[in-house]
Amino acid sequence: MKQIEAAHPTIDELGRLGIIEFVDQNPHVSMFQRYFVNEVNRCVNMERKINFLENEIFKDKKLAAILERNMYSGVDLFSYDVLQMTEMDLGFNELETRLEELENELKQININAESLQRNYNELIEIQHVLTKDAIFFQEQNLNDDSERKDHSAKSPLLQEDTLVEVQKQGVKLSFVTGVMNTDRIPQFQRVLWRATRGNNFSKDSIIDEPIIDPKTGDEVNKTVFIVFFQGERLEDKIKKICLSFEANLYECPDSSYGRTRLLEKIMGRIMDLNIVIERSREHRKQLLINIVEKIVGWKRKVLKEKSIYHSMNKFDYDVGRKCLIGRGWCPKTGIEEIQVALRAGTTKSGVMVPSVLSVIRPNEEPPTHFETNKYVSAFQQIVNAYGVAKYREVNPAVMTIITFPFLFALMFGDVGHGLMLLAVAVAFIKMEKNLSGKKLNELVQMPFDGRYVLFLMGLFSIYVGFIYNECFAIPMDIFGTSWKQNGKHMVFQNQTYPFGVDPVWKGAPNELEYYNSFKMKISVLFGVIQMTVGIVFSLMNYLNMKGPMKWINIFTQFIPQVVFLWSIFGYMCFLILLKWGSPYDDYILPTIIDMFLSPGSIKTPIYSGQQGVQTILLILAFISVPVMLIPKPLLMKKLYEKEMEAKSHGYHLQGGGGGESGEEEAGEFEEEALEADGHHGDRFEMSDVFVHQVIHTIEFVLGAISNTASYLRLWALSLAHSELSTVFWNRILTAGIYSGPFLAFIAFGAWLGATIGVLLMMETLSAFLHALRLHWVEFNNKSDAKRKEVYKAAKVKAPPDDPNSYVIKYYLDGETKYYINRDFNACLNIVTIAEAYLKGKARPTLLCPFKKDNPEDD
Repeated sequence: MKQIEAAHPTIDELGRLGIIEFVDQNPHVSMFQRYFVNEVNRCVNMERKINFLENEIFKDKKLAAILERNMYSGVDLFSYDVLQMTEMDLGFNELETRLEELENELKQININAESLQRNYNELIEIQHVLTKDAIFFQEQNLNDDSERKDHSAKSPLLQEDTLVEVQKQGVKLSFVTGVMNTDRIPQFQRVLWRATRGNNFSKDSIIDEPIIDPKTGDEVNKTVFIVFFQGERLEDKIKKICLSFEANLYECPDSSYGRTRLLEKIMGRIMDLNIVIERSREHRKQLLINIVEKIVGWKRKVLKEKSIYHSMNKFDYDVGRKCLIGRGWCPKTGIEEIQVALRAGTTKSGVMVPSVLSVIRPNEEPPTHFETNKYVSAFQQIVNAYGVAKYREVNPAVMTIITFPFLFALMFGDVGHGLMLLAVAVAFIKMEKNLSGKKLNELVQMPFDGRYVLFLMGLFSIYVGFIYNECFAIPMDIFGTSWKQNGKHMVFQNQTYPFGVDPVWKGAPNELEYYNSFKMKISVLFGVIQMTVGIVFSLMNYLNMKGPMKWINIFTQFIPQVVFLWSIFGYMCFLILLKWGSPYDDYILPTIIDMFLSPGSIKTPIYSGQQGVQTILLILAFISVPVMLIPKPLLMKKLYEKEMEAKSHGYHLQGGGGGESGEEEAGEFEEEALEADGHHGDRFEMSDVFVHQVIHTIEFVLGAISNTASYLRLWALSLAHSELSTVFWNRILTAGIYSGPFLAFIAFGAWLGATIGVLLMMETLSAFLHALRLHWVEFNNKSDAKRKEVYKAAKVKAPPDDPNSYVIKYYLDGETKYYINRDFNACLNIVTIAEAYLKGKARPTLLCPFKKDNPEDD
């Protein structure tokens, strides 16, 4: 709660902290009826003027380059950066007046420039009309070969004998001349011929230099035309046709002397007009040069003021006390900083009544807020694209930081290709300061934004490449093979290869069969493990609940889901690991199939007691399905009846609790019922809840099968990547090397191009999308994460290095903190207030001018 006079500086201080998300207190009030709508409209109008100035600057290529460098220099618009004049030199009202003056001046300059350009175009067109008409009237010197008949613009309009015959008959020919767009000439001639029924003679000639359109500034090709005809009625008709084609008609003297004198006058006017246009352009350019260095700062200030008034419109205005009352969310760790900022805003405004901060218990669920940095923000965005965890739920992004690049590496695993991918990521990280904030091409922007994801993907690809023992599809004999050639057969030396696959398998007759078995099994293993981790995340979310729904979800959801998954697919993983450690040669898949089709019979047992174990696991799997399906709707119905009975006695509780705990427990039950579409006020629809539970159970049972099969994409893409790499190496590079040095050079270029284009670009994108799908569909849906609102704090950053600012340095909870302000007296008051408020918890120190012990402590 704050006085209305202190609202603006207080919101400014809170915005610089960037840790508060304000809640709209007037959701049913139109934006046009809010208290500060006039101020917001002023900001919108100023933003429109700034956009107008930017558009004018972008019309000049050199100035546009300067503006883009300032806009995309990697500095946030809301930071106190390069340009410090916005708050010191110009106030908000002065800036509004300045923008109004600049807009009017530029508009007047544009109007004058358009008028001058239109006059200049008319003079240029008249010049060409006079020149071309002189040719049409045979008043130019003809070339030596003019006697031969041609159809160019320099050919005689009428032959000499024809002209004499026309003069004897007393026939007088009239003409109309002008200029028209070149692309309209053919259609114009056809219409003219049909309208006059062929009683005209027309000539045209293209103007060599393009004419600039005064409105758009584009270059337009135009053509001079002249039409000869007889009669006044045809003259009116031809002029109307010319005007319909937007032609510019000009008067041309009949005599050669008149045309010459008019041409001289036109040339003189063109020279004078060129001088005026050039001076007008210089004036406009100088005006824009003065704007281009300041417009980024102006835009920052306007956007900041707009965000401040937009936040103030969310507050509730108390008419009686003349104060604003707002609600918002903030991290608990930021309470101390908010209180200091409130006192700073009160001091800056000069009001006597301080702002009041009260911590209240909210009725709605808080938004989700995860602290991220540039290293993990990309992984958080990957998870948020699927759904945001609810407040105090497990954040799957923590696990995604490792599992996402690892699953990618299982499909892309190769030491050589991983090194190339790692080099690209390292290059982007090295150029981070230069490229941040710049406008990049989409093909560059996407990998640059995910440079740290690429970095981990490259590292894990190298690691998995060592496991697969492949470097550009070539095996690496690092530790020495465990097999020895003995005649035509390979003999095992009774020693295991220390790390990864033995290189002898690469190129062996059964290479494909071995790698298929190996990669298929590890795909299933890691798939079941990741799905289990997702179910464990749901358990952690259930434990976060406080009412009886916690135990209902654990016993009717988590436990039967784990039992079902591990009774079937967990047991299959156990058989895979057991087969790797025992001399068992049969396939595992028939054993799993027979486990369902013939529960009591086993053809070849792997271990003793296998028949009894499989029977017990099969019974557990079948029992877990009705446990997931039936108990939860019945228990929810019972809880509902218990709550209705408590309400009839004047209580609102759940599970025997009261007060705040009881309300939270009831809220959790109501949320579960609402998600099942079974809670309608005072009614509980058992059928809706049961149908929802049936769908959820079927989805999990069928999803457990389909999701496990979906992880086989790890095997398929890994095999495809390896085979493509082998083909490129053997068929392109190796074949070229054996064909001679010249072809070897060409083959290396072709191999490198294929490797970069296919394996590093197409295969990388394919493996990335498949890893994304595995996390969204197979992993995240197991953690029971619901889409929730993300915490969005209004933020205006503090100055990173401003010599005009003063900073208060204090220590709180073992951390060094800073408070920055340009007002020296305000900083002194804050030091006094902080000493009295913190009571020795922090020792504030005023630093003047701005400085820090460690620049990273921003």
